[in-house]
Amino acid sequence: MKVSKKAKSILSVFLMLIMVTSLFSACSDKSGGGYGNDLKSSGITDPYDNPDVTFSNLTSEEDQSELIKDLEKAGIKGAYIEEYINYVNVYNKTAPKSVLDGWNTLDKVNYDPYDINDVWEQKYPDFVGVCCRMAAFTLLRDDIIVNNTDFENPSVISLIFDMNAFEMMPTKYMTDENLMLYENFYAPMPTSISTDKEVHKKVLEQTLKDRGIEFKNSELKFIGLVVHDTVDETNPYLFIDHAGVIYEKNGSVYLLEKLAFQEPYQWIEFPSEEEIIKYFDSKYNIDTSGTMAEPIYMINDKLF
Repeated sequence: MKVSKKAKSILSVFLMLIMVTSLFSACSDKSGGGYGNDLKSSGITDPYDNPDVTFSNLTSEEDQSELIKDLEKAGIKGAYIEEYINYVNVYNKTAPKSVLDGWNTLDKVNYDPYDINDVWEQKYPDFVGVCCRMAAFTLLRDDIIVNNTDFENPSVISLIFDMNAFEMMPTKYMTDENLMLYENFYAPMPTSISTDKEVHKKVLEQTLKDRGIEFKNSELKFIGLVVHDTVDETNPYLFIDHAGVIYEKNGSVYLLEKLAFQEPYQWIEFPSEEEIIKYFDSKYNIDTSGTMAEPIYMINDKLF
C-alpha cells in the first residue's frame, strides 16, 4: 500500500483536530465533513425503533457462553474468541455504568461518552479502547484476504487511532502480519465528489476486485458501513466507518458490534439482514452537509 503525497501533506493539518474529536465519534477518523457525531455518541437514545429487536451488552457468563458457542460453530479459532471476550470484559469492568444487564430493547440505549471518557482515562490514560473495526477484525482476521497490496492510500489519517490502540493495548495479540492486513483491508478507497450512491457502489465493487479482497467465512460475515468522505474535495474517498460481524441462528440474524472506542459491545438479535441495514441507516446516515453520497452497506462482498 502506497501513501499519496497529497495524503501526507494534509496529515499535519488534521491530526490535532482528529485527536480532539475521535473519542466522541463512532468508529471513524471523523476528520470533518457531514457525518458528525452520531446520535448515540451525543448521549441521545438510539433512533432505531423496533420493539422486537433486543440486545445484550454481554455482562453475564451465560450470554458470553452462548456467544462463544455460536462463534465456535462459525469456525472461529478459540484463541480469537478468547481475545475478543477478554476485551468485552475489560470494557464492562472499566465502565460498568454504561452497560445494561440481561437483554433489553434498543430504546434503553443511552450511552454518555463524556462520562465514559472520564472513567476510562482514570484506568487507561494511554489506551483509547477497542473500536468497531478492531473488534470485527479480531474474529475475522483469518477469513479476510487482500491479494493485491500495491495501491495508493488517499488518507494516512483514517486509521491512525486504530493502530495506536493496537499498540497501547494492555494485552496485545495482533502479529505484524495481522496489522499489515488490517491496514490494507480498511485502507480508504479513492473516489469522486459525486453525490450519486450508485457511482460509489461501482467504485467500491471495482476496488474490492482490484485489491483482491476476499471473504472466506460464509457463516460469520463481515458487515460494514462505507461512507463518502469529502472533507478534502480534491481528494474524496470511501471509508469503512463502522463494522461488525453477523450470523444466522434459529431464524434470526445476530449482529455483534463494538459501538466506538469508549462505548460498549452490543450483541443484537434482528429478524433479518434488512433490519440490520435499517438499524445502521438510522444510526449512521446523518450527513448534514449535502456534499456526501448516501452510505453503502456491505455484507462480505455483497453491496447494498
